[in-house]
Amino acid sequence: MKSKLTNPDGTKDVGFLVAETAVRPQKLWSHSWHKADARFFPADRRQFDDFDELIRDSILPGHTPAEPLLQADDLVVTLGSCFARELRSFLSEAGLLATQLRIPEGLNNTYALLDFVAWCVTGSETGRGFRYDRLESGEIQEWVADEERETFVQAFADAGAFVFTIGLAEVWQDRETGGVFWRGVPKEIFDADRHVFRLTTVEENARNILEMVDLVRQVNATAPIVVTLSPVPLEATFREISCMTADSVSKSVLRVAIDQAMSEHRPDVYYWPSFEIVRWLGGHTTLPAFGTDDAVSRHVSNWMVEVIVDRFSRHLFGAPTSPAASAPIAAQPAQGLSRWSQR
Repeated sequence: MKSKLTNPDGTKDVGFLVAETAVRPQKLWSHSWHKADARFFPADRRQFDDFDELIRDSILPGHTPAEPLLQADDLVVTLGSCFARELRSFLSEAGLLATQLRIPEGLNNTYALLDFVAWCVTGSETGRGFRYDRLESGEIQEWVADEERETFVQAFADAGAFVFTIGLAEVWQDRETGGVFWRGVPKEIFDADRHVFRLTTVEENARNILEMVDLVRQVNATAPIVVTLSPVPLEATFREISCMTADSVSKSVLRVAIDQAMSEHRPDVYYWPSFEIVRWLGGHTTLPAFGTDDAVSRHVSNWMVEVIVDRFSRHLFGAPTSPAASAPIAAQPAQGLSRWSQR
């Protein structure tokens, strides 16, 4: 039987031998690369056995304040997509203060968030947004605040912290006005010649985030502002690619935009990595990240939401707010059951 290093004519394949030899000693020459101060991806599978330690050591560094910033009676204003809503509910149930103003649910893109914040702070919209929202009945209509604008201004001024959660980089836009819809286009007004679906850019989103920060600072100069990226995947896309790959692009655009905004190093502005906890750590463990509490595969598990929000409250308020989420995470049941799944 011929050796794998032997050609069909019986001669030795020296080229193959050289290539094979060149590949083998990677561990020797790789040590010559500069490594000082490098932060490494968890390489040992056993590191994933302790999810809490993994979050603390491999996700949070560089994103949290050195010391907790808030007291239990500090009001938290949460704006944006589903994580903001869950955070608001969690803080309220834990006895902490979260604004109970009726915040529109459709503030998933940075144009919608900026438009709403501009109205709250100045009384004027940016002129770059269409204010449609879905009512509890399912009806879609132009959003009108239940409270006077002064109520929102006062809530912003009194806030101990703000949380902005961004979900989408894909938007519908009006060709004639340039306005971006808060959510989709209501079917009653959809005009294929006027309304265009597009992917916003990194630069657009970074600019919108920084404009939101500047607006908040007009009424509240010191409250921490926390920006998060929703880990919930797109429900659908109008691009001519699969929804999963479109979601990858959409989240990537937003994550880079947030990183660019954070690189400005504005005082007391932070990124909270809920996206990485769910999508990156969740993808490397057997712990439940999605779809365990209902039949919807896109929904982040209630247990995972509780873990994220509990760790968030630790770093802002200085103590766990949920005994269930504070237990060693490796000991959690495979189904991820918690008080959230009892709702």
